Amino acid sequence: MDFTLSPETIKWRDIARTFVKEVIQPDVLRRDRLPTAEERIPWDWIKQADKLGLRTLAMPKAYGGGGADILTLSIVGEELGVGDLGFAVILDQCWKFNHMFSEAMTPEQQKKFIPVFMDDPTCVTALGFTEPGTGSDHQGYYDEPDIDFQTTAVRDGDHFIINGTKRYVSNGCMAKIYFVCTRLDPKKKLSESGAVFFVTSDMPGFKTGFFHEKSAQRLATNGTFHFENMRVHKSHLLVGEGMLADLRSKYLPGSKPEAAATVLGVGRAAYEYALQYAKDRKQGGKPIIEHQAVALMLGTMGMKLDAARAQIWKTAWMADQRIGEARVLGLYCKVMAAEVAFECCKLAGEILGGASIMHEHPIEKYLRDATSFMHSDGTQQLCLLRAVRSIAAGRESQEYGF
Repeated sequence: MDFTLSPETIKWRDIARTFVKEVIQPDVLRRDRLPTAEERIPWDWIKQADKLGLRTLAMPKAYGGGGADILTLSIVGEELGVGDLGFAVILDQCWKFNHMFSEAMTPEQQKKFIPVFMDDPTCVTALGFTEPGTGSDHQGYYDEPDIDFQTTAVRDGDHFIINGTKRYVSNGCMAKIYFVCTRLDPKKKLSESGAVFFVTSDMPGFKTGFFHEKSAQRLATNGTFHFENMRVHKSHLLVGEGMLADLRSKYLPGSKPEAAATVLGVGRAAYEYALQYAKDRKQGGKPIIEHQAVALMLGTMGMKLDAARAQIWKTAWMADQRIGEARVLGLYCKVMAAEVAFECCKLAGEILGGASIMHEHPIEKYLRDATSFMHSDGTQQLCLLRAVRSIAAGRESQEYGF
């Protein structure tokens, strides 16, 4: 096994690391405490990231993107997560669906939608899936016709009429391109009747709702929005009618390791801050890093971060090779990275003691952000249940999910 990173991967890692050090870290705590979601959106950072090629990093070079593989995206995602999880999520949502731009779209769709994304430095994408009555259900664990998934697409000649509400959507109400998941027939399972449409936020019938105020990932938005008789031409349909399950299994192989890497960055940030603090802070006549209790906590943090990173890299590499087992391993990645990040932030708080809750230190922010991933991109419990269900059925390579 060779863990040597390619020169291309190292280049992008260093670009992201420099961006975090010079742009994000000097101002992230101030921005995190701005009072409203709308004013926290880091449009200036998104534009700067675009100039560096980070916004379009997952798009193939043939379309003007960076052409990065899943391993590179995971490594860059960790670097951005060190700076701010919310900002990392904004870009990861773009990367996630760049794969569908390049692989799932027809040539005609590519001509229509890729320029919209590539030519606008503030264009980000979002997945319209979660609804008021459907959260973890939609991840594929429950798929009976009575699932409370209400967004419908009714055929009307060469068009579809979409109605419904989406809630808690990452990049919601700030994105310009949406991948909207709908039901064509409420009498059938979602896996049989689900369909995905590409829509833009300026299309008639797209009704922006509101940003949810939240305690974590505060620079990213979670929005609620509605579709009111949105008339969409059949050319906006992705892959085909009733192909939602096929779309998940074929075109989002790196979704979980990429997401896991972003929260791992939060755990790493907490570890690095606590390590430096332990070197500088003196108690009992010596730096606290020389006290065994502190040293043991730092050792635990470093060990678990390295283990979670190795799991992410392995899974990302397998996903790049389109090895089917990467889908189940991706579920493990997400669970492991979230738990490791949370524990690292907790231990960092122990090392700082009472200082950990003070606003002049970032630990309380890191802990808020890490906590959010225990229920982001699928709950911990649901991810494990899905993985075990696939293993028990002997179909590890067929598991799917966003």
